[in-house]
Amino acid sequence: MGVWGPAIYSDDLACDIRDDFKKLIGDGLNSEEATSTLEKEYRDSIIDSDENSVFWFALADTQWKTGRLIGRVLEKTLEIIDKGSDLERWKEDTKNLKKREIVITKLKQQLLINQPKEKRIAKVYREDSKFNVGDIFSYQNKLENKALFRVIGIHQDKGGRSSVCELLDWFDKSLPIKNGLFSKGKIDINKLSKLRFRTVDNCKTQFMLAETVAKYKPKEEWFELITTKSKSQQNCAQYSLVFWRNLDELLRNEFEK
Repeated sequence: MGVWGPAIYSDDLACDIRDDFKKLIGDGLNSEEATSTLEKEYRDSIIDSDENSVFWFALADTQWKTGRLIGRVLEKTLEIIDKGSDLERWKEDTKNLKKREIVITKLKQQLLINQPKEKRIAKVYREDSKFNVGDIFSYQNKLENKALFRVIGIHQDKGGRSSVCELLDWFDKSLPIKNGLFSKGKIDINKLSKLRFRTVDNCKTQFMLAETVAKYKPKEEWFELITTKSKSQQNCAQYSLVFWRNLDELLRNEFEK
């Protein structure tokens, strides 16, 4: 975890706690349920002498600001502040020690006044790719041209499950039946596997296709699973992120230039 200053959220762990709490609330949990979930997920941080206060300070601050501060989180946070245990790790940094003292004093003052009314927190969009490594699927853009992608890896984190793909050298109104790949309703996997992947902008060959905003999520009817268990032509590594909202432009720039 990275720490770059004495502020509450000048710490990667604190930022994760804030974001994860809001995601859990957006998913429909109440504050008590979300707190219990985070306590289990961040158990190692809670028992760590340096990270314990970071966890509770971020959680208390986030709950207060969203109108969801519960009693046991308040009590735990005030206990840590009053004991001064958070300041131990700042003793070697006298300049930031004083700043940290100011930060936690303000936090305590904040927590002891009436919290705001409960604020609505929207559900956070998470990518949920249904494709697996070895799948080849077609994607139809707004002009109904179809591109082919081979899945060469899966990226999974708190943002969801995304396919890492290589773009195959095909972009047309129809699928490559004329090449004999899909003739007579059958798929020639050997020929399909030899369809070369495309290098975009002379350097990018792998793309994690993902989205962060629900309104840009592509429609299921834009996709068609062509085959499974196709052999990729490269190992999954050093891939670029492409948002679904930008994919049509990427395809247009690449194939129509």
